[in-house]
Amino acid sequence: MLRTNVAAYGFALLLLAACSGTNATVDGGHDEASTVADADGGASRSASTDASIGDESSVDASIEPSIDAPMDATGNVGADAGSQDGALDGSYAGPCSAGVYAGTLAGTYTSHLTGVGIPIPFDGDVTLTLDPAGAAGTTCMLQGVSKDCGDVLTVHGGKISGTADEARSGDATFGGFPFFCAMTGALDCDARKLVAGWMQCTYCIGPVADGGASCSLLSGVGGSTGVGGHFAGPMTASYDVATKAFVMGTWNGAEALAGNDGTMPGPDGGPISTYLSDSGLYLGPNDYGGSGVWGASF
Repeated sequence: MLRTNVAAYGFALLLLAACSGTNATVDGGHDEASTVADADGGASRSASTDASIGDESSVDASIEPSIDAPMDATGNVGADAGSQDGALDGSYAGPCSAGVYAGTLAGTYTSHLTGVGIPIPFDGDVTLTLDPAGAAGTTCMLQGVSKDCGDVLTVHGGKISGTADEARSGDATFGGFPFFCAMTGALDCDARKLVAGWMQCTYCIGPVADGGASCSLLSGVGGSTGVGGHFAGPMTASYDVATKAFVMGTWNGAEALAGNDGTMPGPDGGPISTYLSDSGLYLGPNDYGGSGVWGASF
């Protein structure tokens, strides 16, 4: 069943970890978020956006989290993870760049708050940190393939924030719907792509509450998370070593997946892809969400 503004939102607990001993896993338990629609245009939908949203021809949108290792409540690597055998020594010599990335996200979103079939601009800022999944020479399993952990970088502290449908007059801004998203995933440096990218988002009438999982206005009234909505969905991107940047990035999120961290099936037990628009366009009712593009550079 579709969940909108009362869906509990939790930060993603996947894909961020360090290899233990000489082996760690990056495999996880959910279906691929990019399932090609069947020939008769049935219920199965892919996570890709159409040409009006962005070119993702070189991006593999399949999703298989996660790196299995200690994490804290926010999905960050736990304090004890660095003390394991094969733990990081603080150095990284691979072709991809570990460290802080910043960029932007853009697209459109159709909400139960704005009326049926009325997409609004959805723009924000992206920040994330890439950390090696483990020491070079140890082994990580990434989508069923053995990888040197030194070639796998996990997304740490990924955040997307902004104000959807914000009006401007000169330098002044007003109105709109503030939003916050937690982003998780891993960079397969060898394949030059983001793997298991996922976003969990909250948008509000009024301010987003501290932590980003709820809205300040009427939060807790009747057990609600405030006046607003939640959605979740996959993110994809290629990685350009020369420019040290995530490029050709796409995102696609649905309110039907609110509260899903990417490792669970859909609300009715079906594949996640069933709840995502293959065109990236959501028209409502009972079909709210959005899609667009993103990028970030070192």
